[in-house]
Order: sequence, then structure tokens, then C-alpha cells
Amino acid sequence: MINMLETWQNRSVITANLLNPAFCGEILRRSISSYNGNDENELMPFSLLSLVLPIVLHKATREKMPLRTSTYFHSWVDSNEHLFINFGSRVKQLLPYTKESIMFLLKHEAISLNEDGKVELSLSYRKKNPRGVNVDEIKQILKKAELIGKWLRLTGNPQTIFMFLKIQP
Repeated sequence: MINMLETWQNRSVITANLLNPAFCGEILRRSISSYNGNDENELMPFSLLSLVLPIVLHKATREKMPLRTSTYFHSWVDSNEHLFINFGSRVKQLLPYTKESIMFLLKHEAISLNEDGKVELSLSYRKKNPRGVNVDEIKQILKKAELIGKWLRLTGNPQTIFMFLKIQP
């Protein structure tokens, strides 16, 4: 079964605003940037992109995230097990939006995929600061996106991360 997204005319205002490919793409891009850091040898695996939006956009999960990566990811997941009971469903529900956001980033040459299935950032892409309404929440989401990128890098290989979350890629 292919998950097709509603056309823009048929999307609710909330869905169109929160899950638009530019905003979700910026969330993914910041996670990628944080994961990759300045090390060209350690790039974010494509498979981890599917985890970012379900963690960062879920308000209860985002609010329970620590401020720094000094807490181990698996310890945090264990301590907040109730937030991950239906995590696999959340990943599936957001997967079409994740894919749409990845396509948006690829089309705008903000990211590229290398031969090893790792995500590289464009050198010419500039970080933009949010403006308008709900700026504080947007800043929090983007900050947590950066945190999850660093966290995933420090945690280990994708198989270990998926195992912690009790899901299969």
C-alpha cells in the first residue's frame, strides 16, 4: 500500500502549516547538520531520517527531551517508555511527510545522498531564523531537532537505535 498525501487543497490548515515540506525539511536539515558536524567521515544514514519528525514533532516527547546529549539516548528512551508505546505507528503516520520533506530538500539541493546511503548537506545552504507567530515553539522544535541529530550520532549504528525504539527499519 502506498501512502499518498492529500493534495494541498484538501489538507487541513493545521496539517498544511505544521507538516509542510519546507518546515519539516528544515527540521530534518538541522538534525542532519547536527549529526554530521564537521566530520565528513561520519554522515547521517538515510534510514535515521524517518525517526526525526516522530520524535521532534510529538509535543509530549519533545518536552521530555533533555537539554543536552549528556543523557544517554537509550537511558532516556527507557525512562520515558510510555512515550514510545505506539512509536512504530507514529513513524508510519509521518513517513509520507518525511518523504515529502526529503524530496523538497533534494529538489532545492539542500541535501544529497552519497553512494553509501548517507546524507550530505549542501555547502551553500544557509540556516534561517524563524519569524512570525509561535516563534518560541518553532525555535524549541528546531533546537530539539539539533539535539536528536547529535544524540543519534553518539548512540551508534542505526540497528542499535531502532532496537532501542523497538521498531524495525
